[in-house]
Amino acid sequence: MNRAHTRVQRQTKAIRPLTEFRTAVSLHSHTFHSKENLNFLPHYIEFLQTGIVTRMLQSGLKRYKDIIGHSLDFNRAYWTPPVTPGMVLASETQQIERKLGLAPIVSITDHDTIDGPLNLREQPAAAPTPVSVEWTVPFAGSIFHIGVHHLPPDRAVEIMKELSLATAEPAGERVRDLLALLNQCPDTLLVFNHPMQNIAWAERSEYLTTLRQFLALCQPWIHALEFNGMRSRTENQDVLCMAEEYDLPVVAGGDRHGCRPNTVLNLSREGTWSDFVATIREERRNAILSLPAYEEPAPLRELATASDVLRRYPNYPYGQRRFTDRLFFNLEGYGWHPFSFYWDGGNGKPMWLTPAVAAVIALGSEHLRPILGWFLSRNAQFDRATLSLGEDQAGGELSERAEVSVESE
Repeated sequence: MNRAHTRVQRQTKAIRPLTEFRTAVSLHSHTFHSKENLNFLPHYIEFLQTGIVTRMLQSGLKRYKDIIGHSLDFNRAYWTPPVTPGMVLASETQQIERKLGLAPIVSITDHDTIDGPLNLREQPAAAPTPVSVEWTVPFAGSIFHIGVHHLPPDRAVEIMKELSLATAEPAGERVRDLLALLNQCPDTLLVFNHPMQNIAWAERSEYLTTLRQFLALCQPWIHALEFNGMRSRTENQDVLCMAEEYDLPVVAGGDRHGCRPNTVLNLSREGTWSDFVATIREERRNAILSLPAYEEPAPLRELATASDVLRRYPNYPYGQRRFTDRLFFNLEGYGWHPFSFYWDGGNGKPMWLTPAVAAVIALGSEHLRPILGWFLSRNAQFDRATLSLGEDQAGGELSERAEVSVESE
């Protein structure tokens, strides 16, 4: 068997056309069908420590605890991205066609639902898109995400039910069996998304042990690890090293949740999805392109997404225009409602929230974000590997094994 090989090519200043390849494949995008849990927010606030914004958020959460008697449970809250499947498909297609001069293939993977791709396939004018999903896999106290790209269309709904059942009632053997079943579909691509991201916030040593246990059980049916467009360069380097250790190819997944197109893409000399998948699964090789937006430190990329999420969209349908319409809570026995239900329902809005939101929107804008990046870049720890595994934790035993071809402008 050929050794897995991944080539990473960087465009650092401007996106320029490519003539060596025929197709660019955009993997891992989220739409308003994704329910994004907010349980990361307390850790995120503590991690960023961005002055006045952090203090306003911490003050508001303390005031909630003082009034209600307990801390706000962010496990009972989620938000949805401010983009439809059609918007994601259009922006990914335009970036690939107009800026790179390549043919586009776009695979949308919302969390644990295939509604977005199925809706797109019902629109005659839309380009054919794979029926894909980002599958949540609880495993031994940790949480992993598997990108399941291109389910068989005639069996997609049935398979999705099985995946959802495995998420609700986790068992390692069931996950293994489902991966083995999916592996029988020749056009399906199974990607271990952001494998170094400690989503469950476990202790680092505990997480790495669980990660290796998962790979020991499931590696035969995982086709690639993911180079993630929202994670840091340090973390992605560790993923490349892990791929060397486990002899797996690496694919790019943008993981966009906002309006900006993905910052990393896959490049193919072939013209079809089937040929691209065969290159990964059979030839075990891939070419990745990182675009100039990926050169920003990871927290700035996250800030740009936060700015998109919090911004108001006056042309959207009523009930989707404000971030309070896309942020959902289940508070004090009221059931699931958008935040606007509480905000507009007579309880009044927190005094600190409006300036905090305005500050995030401003700092995440195209005009101020580079200035903020210049100031924060003076801090050597700024581009940390992950919110869950800081750079001081993420580097280490894997970093010496990488043998990857990196090309820049």
